[in-house]
Amino acid sequence: MAPTLPKDPLHVRLTGRGGQGIILAGAILAEGAMRDGNQVIEAHEYGPEARLGATKADITISHGFIAFPEVLTADVMLCLSRDGFLRYGQSLAHDGVGILDTAARDEFGDDPRLHFYQLRETARSLGDEIVINIVGLAVLAKLSGAISDIALAHAVTARVKPEFRALNESALAAGAALVSTLSV
Repeated sequence: MAPTLPKDPLHVRLTGRGGQGIILAGAILAEGAMRDGNQVIEAHEYGPEARLGATKADITISHGFIAFPEVLTADVMLCLSRDGFLRYGQSLAHDGVGILDTAARDEFGDDPRLHFYQLRETARSLGDEIVINIVGLAVLAKLSGAISDIALAHAVTARVKPEFRALNESALAAGAALVSTLSV
């Protein structure tokens, strides 16, 4: 049974710098939401800036029919880079929830919609910063309640290469622990 969505449809935007796994994270979130029995649309955007430039993945999740495929206003946003937030941050709803790394607190910390977590430091502590996307996705899943833990774990297993599964599973657990143990 699908979790109760905080909003239906729920519009999610993942943004960051090309090379941070934003597109993969979007595919994982979409697959997990489908595993929970939801209707899902996922679209992503990146161009020549795909390496180091701003990129995004938009996911709409609903228990019913999705009439419009584009995310214009994000209910939930995970942002892994300053450039991504500068380019797409204005699309966060006035009552939305934004998730950023603690490094962005000095620049963007006065916005009450934003929640700061040690995403990068947590990924590094696991041995590879490349899993920042999965750490952030776990935080997003816990804060939004839009996807079950088991569906998210199955989607990660299905989407990452076998040699990286253990690292990504550790990233999921570490991201979930950030929400459980740290204040927002």
